[in-house]
Amino acid sequence: MKNVVRLLLLTICWTWGTGAAHACSCDPLSPEAGFDRAQYVFIGRVVKAEHHVWLVEVERGWKGHEKLARTVKLMDIYAGMDCELFFELGRSYVFFAVLAKGGRDVFYHPHACNWTRPLRSTRVPAQGNESLWIEDWIIREHGPGEPPRGERT
Repeated sequence: MKNVVRLLLLTICWTWGTGAAHACSCDPLSPEAGFDRAQYVFIGRVVKAEHHVWLVEVERGWKGHEKLARTVKLMDIYAGMDCELFFELGRSYVFFAVLAKGGRDVFYHPHACNWTRPLRSTRVPAQGNESLWIEDWIIREHGPGEPPRGERT
């Protein structure tokens, strides 16, 4: 019965807390699978927003933090498609992203079908009947994270 409740809670969280993507058809993905799939997992605040390009001030990261600069550039590869992303200026998010390069520019693509979300927007099932914010789940499972250490943007 506990597994049924967890699955139901996970399904509700997945469909209700999509925040970053709109009308995007995604297969369900557990938080752990999403963490494993991403090259970079970090929390950051959007400090500049232009048409599907954002500058994000990285606060701390769990995957790739040693390569992340204090400010990184995110680009939306889903622009104009069902999985188009929208990030609000001044708002903080947990990002699940992959590295991309364009010439000498380094930028990141957030995953639309992963757990990229505004902070305090999505709860996930945890041990027992407990549920945690996705960022608190990451801290519980992967530690407190570290500040960015990379030099590149």
